[in-house]
Amino acid sequence: MEEFITKFEGCFDGIESGKIQAETQFRDLKEWDSLTALTLLAMIDADYDVSISATELGMCNSPIEIYKLINEKKN
Repeated sequence: MEEFITKFEGCFDGIESGKIQAETQFRDLKEWDSLTALTLLAMIDADYDVSISATELGMCNSPIEIYKLINEKKN
């Protein structure tokens, strides 16, 4: 999970390392925007070989929810 959080933070432009935790409501962060969402989807596809739709991402509110979705899709 820690590795995922680090990669997740890397998708944000200008966010401090360590600001995001597993339960962080990332949509409430001022740095969250549509470009960040696209970057996140691309990172998940490239690093985890899993495709997540924008709709599926829209149902997730925290990094742990996305992490669980990735693991469900991998199995």
